[in-house]
Amino acid sequence: MSLNVAKAPGNDYFLTRELLVALLVLLFTVVLFVLWKKSRKTNRDVLLVGLCDSGKTALFSHLLYNKPVQSFTSQVENIGEFKSKKNLLRLVDIPGHERVFTKYWDAYKISCKGVMFVVDSETVQTDICDVAELLYRILTDVTIQTNKTKIIILCNKQDKVLAKGSEVIKTLLEKELDTLRLTKSNQLESIDGKKNKTLLGKKKKHFEFTHCQMAVEFAEVISSSQDIVLEPIKDWLEGIQ
Repeated sequence: MSLNVAKAPGNDYFLTRELLVALLVLLFTVVLFVLWKKSRKTNRDVLLVGLCDSGKTALFSHLLYNKPVQSFTSQVENIGEFKSKKNLLRLVDIPGHERVFTKYWDAYKISCKGVMFVVDSETVQTDICDVAELLYRILTDVTIQTNKTKIIILCNKQDKVLAKGSEVIKTLLEKELDTLRLTKSNQLESIDGKKNKTLLGKKKKHFEFTHCQMAVEFAEVISSSQDIVLEPIKDWLEGIQ
């Protein structure tokens, strides 16, 4: 005698539903993983900025290729991979010419993890107004302030006879930035008509770099002679997470 066992009509439905739920969960997990990997890959830029002839491109070349490069005023960015002990960073040398600086700065600042601001230690006292103006722009950038992007000010060309040391340059910049922020604070409205709410330092106090919302460091480096000094930069890059 044979027995016919009939399957419950709802079993296939529940199995199908559970399978669909499992597939959706798997798909959602894969999408999140891909987005996470993409975020880690894109948010690894370190930007080199500074006035023309500050030595940015020379530093860029030595860091990436361990050799000097013939420098000239560039109208486009230079990009290269820098492999530290902990991670892989992408160095972006932003053109210093003001006509093209904004274009590349706005394009890369969102994904940057650090900014290397290069100063010509030999001419900094003569160019202090222009140097401070560019540095002020970076320090008061809403994106940089919000992300608390790390900044290091590289006092380059320390091998030159008339080069100023990092402490002298720090003092010169603090004094000039203090004057500049007072001038800027009197400009109640920006170009687009909105009130300028960016703040540099502390109110009613002379400006100091310790007052900044992000970490700002100073280092003395050499990129324009055979006695290259890049260790402070490499140590700082190791700390980029």
